[in-house]
Amino acid sequence: MQSIAIKKTALRNCILRLPDQEIDLVDKFIKELLARRSFKKPRPRTLEGIWKDKGFEKLRDLESEIGQIRAEIGNSILSKEF
Repeated sequence: MQSIAIKKTALRNCILRLPDQEIDLVDKFIKELLARRSFKKPRPRTLEGIWKDKGFEKLRDLESEIGQIRAEIGNSILSKEF
């Protein structure tokens, strides 16, 4: 049995070989197939809280720490010889 990825690739290749006037029929067919299925819309995701309990809350002045690290990285890059 072929994998789904191989089947999808074969379908794409078949669609590419169709004449332009047939593409609308394929589009209509696919939309009808999708209309029969009930898909849940994905919920929006948020990145809120991803850094919670990672140790950043222990830093007194996070902004100055970030500035210092950026300066160190910049100096490291500039000091490299090419």
